[in-house]
Amino acid sequence: MAVCGVIAEYDPFHRGHEGHLRAAREKTGADHVVCLISGSFTQRGMPALLPAHVRAEMALRCGADAVLQLPYCFSVREAEYFALGGVFILTALGCVTHLSFGCEADALPYLDEAALLLEAPDGALNAAIQAGLGKGLSHAAAVGAALEKRLHLPPRALDRPNAALALSYLRAIRRLRSPLIPAPIKRDGDYRAKELSSAPSASALRGAILRGDWAGVRAAVPENALPVLERALLNGEICPPAAFDPLIRRALLTMTPEEASALPGVSEGLESRLLKAAQSGVAREDMIASVKTRRYTYGRVSRCLCHAALGVTKSDLSPLPDCARILGFWESARGLIRSMQKSAFPLVTRPAKEARWALDLRADDLWRIAAGLPRGDSCRRAPVILP
Repeated sequence: MAVCGVIAEYDPFHRGHEGHLRAAREKTGADHVVCLISGSFTQRGMPALLPAHVRAEMALRCGADAVLQLPYCFSVREAEYFALGGVFILTALGCVTHLSFGCEADALPYLDEAALLLEAPDGALNAAIQAGLGKGLSHAAAVGAALEKRLHLPPRALDRPNAALALSYLRAIRRLRSPLIPAPIKRDGDYRAKELSSAPSASALRGAILRGDWAGVRAAVPENALPVLERALLNGEICPPAAFDPLIRRALLTMTPEEASALPGVSEGLESRLLKAAQSGVAREDMIASVKTRRYTYGRVSRCLCHAALGVTKSDLSPLPDCARILGFWESARGLIRSMQKSAFPLVTRPAKEARWALDLRADDLWRIAAGLPRGDSCRRAPVILP
C-alpha cells in the first residue's frame, strides 16, 4: 500500500492546496493521502485564521484521507525543525511511503545536491556561511548565499519559502535516515502574493476573508471546502491577527530580562530589544518592525513574540515529537488509522487526558481567548469522521 504524506498549514485551504493533493496522489500512485498540519499557531508565529479542526475538514473534503496535527513545539519553529518534526512523525507512523511538497520550478534541480552538502558540510562551506553571518546576514540568508556561490545556482534560486522548506524536508529525510520517498510538485504562483489569482496564496485568501471579499473567497476556495469555511465564519471561529496583539504586549510588559532570554530563538541580546519594543509598540507589526534587522528576521522575531504570549521557554522544546493528534479522517480510511495506531508512535484522540498535549491545549485556549470564544473546546473535541 502506498501512502503519501503532506506537511502543511492550510491557513486556510485553497484551490492551490487542492491541486497539490491531486498531483501528489497521481505522482505517487498513493492509495491514501495523510496530511500533517499546524495547530492554532503557524510556522511564522501567527495565530491561524481558522481552528485546526476546520482546516482539517476542508482538507478532507478536497483530497486528504486523514489529517493529523503537528505539535506546537515543531509547528512554530524555523523551517529546519518544522520539517524535522513533520518528517519524524510521518516516518514513525510506519505506513507512510512518500512525502510530497511544493517547490518553485527553478529550485527543483538543485535540491538534492544542496541537501546533501548541508547535511555533510565541509570547511569551505562553513567558512562561507560564517562570512555571511559576519556581514550581518540572517543564518538562512547566509546559507543561501553560500550555496548559491558553491553550487553556481541562479540568483536566489533557494531563497524562497517553498524552496527553503523543500530543502529542509530533504535534509530531515537524510538526517533521520527516513525511507520516505520525496515527491516534489512544481508550485505555480507567488507564495507571498497579496492579491488573489488563479493560483491563490494563503496570504491573499486570508486578506480577502478579513476584508469581506466574498466573491474573491468563493473563487479561491474549492467548492467542497467552501461550506466548511462559511459555517466556521458564521460560528465566529476566526482569529484576526490583530486580536492576538494585546496578549503579546501584556506578556512582554510583565517579563523580566531573564524570562525573555529563556524564550526560544532569543540570543545575543535580542531579549532587550523585545522588551523595549513592548514599551512603545502597541501593534504586533510595530513591535516586529522595531526589533527586526538583517540578523533578526521577521519570522524569528514573530515566533519569539508568539512564544512570549504562551510562556514557552527553551526547556519546553523537545528534540523530536513524542505524539501527534488525529484531527479527522474518512470512514473509508479507518483501516489506515488502525495501521497508524499499531505503530509505536502515540496518536492523541482524547487530548484532555494526554499530558503530552498540554502545551498545544494551552495554545488552543489562547487562540480562543484572542478570537473571543469560550476556552476548553479543543480538549473536548473528537476527530472529524466523514462517512
